[in-house]
Amino acid sequence: MAENNNESKQGFSGFLYDQGDRIALLKRVLKALGNPDTDFLIIHVCGTNGKGSTAKMIANLLANLHHHVGLFTSPFIGDVTNSIQIDSQNIGKSDLNQILGSLKKTMSSSEFLNDELSSFEAQFVAAMVYFSKQSVDFVVLECGLGGELDATNAVTTTLYSIFTRIGLDHIGILGDTIAEIATTKSKIIRPGNTTIVAPNQRAISMEILKNEAHIKGSGLIDASQVKISQKANADGSSIINYRYGKISGSFRFSLLGTYQLENVATVLTWLFDFARKNRLELDYDHLLSQTLGSMIVPGRFEAISSSPKIILDGAHNLDAIGAFVDTVQSRYTNENKIFVTGFLKDKDYQDNIRLLTTINHADFKITQPNNPDRALSAKSLEKVIIEETGNVYQSFDDPIAALKDAISEANQRPNTIVFVVGSFYLLNPIRTYLKTRSER
Repeated sequence: MAENNNESKQGFSGFLYDQGDRIALLKRVLKALGNPDTDFLIIHVCGTNGKGSTAKMIANLLANLHHHVGLFTSPFIGDVTNSIQIDSQNIGKSDLNQILGSLKKTMSSSEFLNDELSSFEAQFVAAMVYFSKQSVDFVVLECGLGGELDATNAVTTTLYSIFTRIGLDHIGILGDTIAEIATTKSKIIRPGNTTIVAPNQRAISMEILKNEAHIKGSGLIDASQVKISQKANADGSSIINYRYGKISGSFRFSLLGTYQLENVATVLTWLFDFARKNRLELDYDHLLSQTLGSMIVPGRFEAISSSPKIILDGAHNLDAIGAFVDTVQSRYTNENKIFVTGFLKDKDYQDNIRLLTTINHADFKITQPNNPDRALSAKSLEKVIIEETGNVYQSFDDPIAALKDAISEANQRPNTIVFVVGSFYLLNPIRTYLKTRSER
């Protein structure tokens, strides 16, 4: 979900996901603007975890194939302009403000007099307008919340529907079970497009996606057909070996999370299909190493500091926390670890903490995300951790104070890594602080 996109921008509203037929309204808005979403080919990425990394990998690959590529992602990291990019360059603030101002005037016209857009919906429409004005060839479009009713599903048509792993998140909004959530997400599949499904999907999710693809006449490709293995390098990068039918090879990969292997398999499946359909003769190893060998995805197991080592990860639901724990346990078995953590109160924070507290050699700095309405207080989270561990850890109302304390402690203890994990409302102020500090 666009977790941090509910702030008012240019006078647009907050969360309106469940307020009437949002898709019909957005289609009307796009039509009034000349249907800018029809001026390029769209690759639509949906799922619960891994959407942002998958979308960015595909966008970067397309750019290295000499295409002009738009990328729309959420939640934004640091600044809202991060959500709208062309060839890895953020939209300028003046461009974004100009488009949003023009959109506000459109929404004030007699045609939309009784309608309003949320800030996320406005950002999506602004992205479509910007990409059209800049004459991009492709747009990689990440779903914000869900699928069927998500703002991004207002586009006219798509070339690909790509699904990362589907898990439990936004329960009560998208549905109460995996089956209900998968059904909601499956509705982004469009007639005649190609559907690609990440490996390790739950059986019920795969069944639902296959059924929807069949109904829509969309060819479905299971990314589990790509076989990959990973060998870690001393510098934290790795070598990925892959095989898909008669295609095989290896390439350098920079992203740290072990959960990225599922995303890689999904991206490779898309790339092989895209190359086949467009009759491209590619040096896959060179292209993949060039594109993915030094790529960074902000807030996704991002190593942002080396002294002390600080890693940021926006894992905030059970599947994501499980993947985060697996990565930490496999890569940093013997290191001392300090976790600066905080969650929103509408997330499954108790089970998240239960998993986090299974990590060896772990200490905690408890804090709260920068969201007055939805943040779980540090004191409430402290109680949960005491119940799980029997230990009392320091708690801080201010995330930056928690981080500073963790850094001070890490500097005094050899072989210690600081991890910041939880809500993007926690990561954003901490990442901004760290980036500002490093740029002085």
